[in-house]
Amino acid sequence: MIKVVLTIVSCLVVAVLAGVGFIYSGIYDVAAIHPDHPWVAWALHETSDRAVAARLGDIVVPEGLDKPQVIKAGGKLFVENCVVCHGGPGLKPTNIAQGLNPSAPNLYRATRKPRMNEMFWFIKNGVKMTAMPGFAKNLTDEQIWSIAGYLRTAPGMTPETFADVTGLAVSPAAAK
Repeated sequence: MIKVVLTIVSCLVVAVLAGVGFIYSGIYDVAAIHPDHPWVAWALHETSDRAVAARLGDIVVPEGLDKPQVIKAGGKLFVENCVVCHGGPGLKPTNIAQGLNPSAPNLYRATRKPRMNEMFWFIKNGVKMTAMPGFAKNLTDEQIWSIAGYLRTAPGMTPETFADVTGLAVSPAAAK
């Protein structure tokens, strides 16, 4: 029994030392201009997806998020806080958006199926190591819900609708 315990402890010590050695070696490239290794990307996405899913149960989606004034208010907040990274229909990606790794998701993709509680969680809390900030310190829950309400309408949105809802002028030439 003592040999088994010593073997397990030895393995743990070797694993910890290998991990510390890897961290201090500088081998892993953290430059944002290079994509993550597929295994690292998989591990990060799985960790993120499961962590968020585990925290959605207590979020209650309020009524009225489909009201035009709520969507318009959310669109204006989106322009003030989110468009620099996520862009919009008819907008050329900003230099900031082009330099993000991982890149910000396309919230206007026609096939996207927004989940209100998940959007609220992401906007409120942000996600470490993705450049997605948490807005809990700067926006009220009501404001965050209005952005989520706006984003529910985003999939497949045209540049004209985007300009109308957000008030941000879209140049047809900018999208080319």
